[in-house]
Amino acid sequence: MKRDNPTLHGGVPVKFSWSKILFLGAFVVVAGPVFAAVHSYGDAKALADRDEAAASKVQSSELLASQGTAIDRIVPQCTWAAGPGGMPPFVVVAKLDATGKVVMTWRDGDSAFATCFERKLGTRWLFVPPHAPFYTSFEMSMTHEH
Repeated sequence: MKRDNPTLHGGVPVKFSWSKILFLGAFVVVAGPVFAAVHSYGDAKALADRDEAAASKVQSSELLASQGTAIDRIVPQCTWAAGPGGMPPFVVVAKLDATGKVVMTWRDGDSAFATCFERKLGTRWLFVPPHAPFYTSFEMSMTHEH
């Protein structure tokens, strides 16, 4: 019985060696956590809680100031989406790059206001974080009193 050698699409022969396979396996094991993607809101929120807790007092102050500025700019742009009872509570987690640009968001809350807030936040820069990626969260809750 003749065994065919593995080939790539188009018939290009492929040679496997145990050293290449072991190297690739070791790379995946070592680098896997570095390249692991955050897929869920829960994972992102846990990273935000970790990063915010690890920030120095000065960094926390800069982060809070930048969050306040973002809120001051975004809320007026989304007031059209607030219902008569105000804005239902929601949380948006933002992933920042090394420059402070929001590069990804996750949201817990499905109101039109929450969706608008997340969309607008995704176009902003916050503070320059101590490391990248840096995760932070906006926990929003406001209601109108009559």
